[in-house]
Amino acid sequence: MTKQITPTLNAPSFTCPHCGAHANQTWHLLNTGGPLRLAGLMGGGARVDGRNPEPTISGGASGQFDLNFVNNLNLTQCFSCKRHTVWVFDKIVWPATLSIIAPTDDMPQDVRDVFLEAAAIVDASPRGAAALLRLAVERLMPHLDAQAKNINASIGLLVAKGLDPKIQKALDVLRVIGNEAVHPGQIDLKDDKDTALKLFDLVNIIVQALITTPNHINSMFNSLPPNALAGIQKRDGNHG
Repeated sequence: MTKQITPTLNAPSFTCPHCGAHANQTWHLLNTGGPLRLAGLMGGGARVDGRNPEPTISGGASGQFDLNFVNNLNLTQCFSCKRHTVWVFDKIVWPATLSIIAPTDDMPQDVRDVFLEAAAIVDASPRGAAALLRLAVERLMPHLDAQAKNINASIGLLVAKGLDPKIQKALDVLRVIGNEAVHPGQIDLKDDKDTALKLFDLVNIIVQALITTPNHINSMFNSLPPNALAGIQKRDGNHG
């Protein structure tokens, strides 16, 4: 899993709260000349008024649309996804996420998109995040050659193929809790952020077990010398 680097003021790189990549960040200076807009790059990093962590305006002009500097309000742009993050002093105010949750490296892009969408709302709505993570698991199934009429049947296909019981349990946890989030029953996730955060870990564990580990083993196996591969094929063929 990609190491998570907490975003901090003036840091040249950190884990992007949008895409989850550890990437270089460009800091932008803001000004007022009508609506706020990007004014250019700050060579020394973010503009900070250390005496006051709230946004302030400085400059000699006093007209409604005259140019003034806005202190303690900053934008960073991620080198990886090119999206912007808005800061007030040393706090991120957009995107609206406080928990930095990174998807594992080999997560398919359509699954990753839903995973990051869930991460963006988990602080405000654990129930909504759980429902989205159930959708992420549903999107994962075609990548595992286990697409059926519903997620329960898809898990059944994997079990029939010899799925590790521990991974089956993780899938069913996500399926059941995610379904309860949409149709509340015995499980109430309205304010249960801790449970929602554990579901993110389960999605990463599932991807690592069913995609990352097999890919790593296959890569190592295919790198064996041709005569060794031929011998293995002959051995296994004789026992077939």
